[in-house]
Amino acid sequence: MRTTGVALVLASAAATVLGVTPASAASTFMTFDLAYRGNKFPSQSAAINETRPAADRKCVQTYGFRARGVEPGMLYGLQQPDGSNRWVQPWRCYSN
Repeated sequence: MRTTGVALVLASAAATVLGVTPASAASTFMTFDLAYRGNKFPSQSAAINETRPAADRKCVQTYGFRARGVEPGMLYGLQQPDGSNRWVQPWRCYSN
């Protein structure tokens, strides 16, 4: 019985170290500014394509080999003092 308990503890620790335990997935919220500044609403797909490489890099930088992937949020604009909008694409990064 004791050997079985030790084996289960070791297997659980190994699964945690290897990043295969799905029960406790962590996530990080991050935002990226678009190059476009203006008042017309930009294309959501263009915003995703522009910011995905940076989101992928930041996710791997945050979680290392445990990074599971990124998911885009809703694009939004922040009005600037000159009346134009600064457009922001949010992302959520998940770990295993």
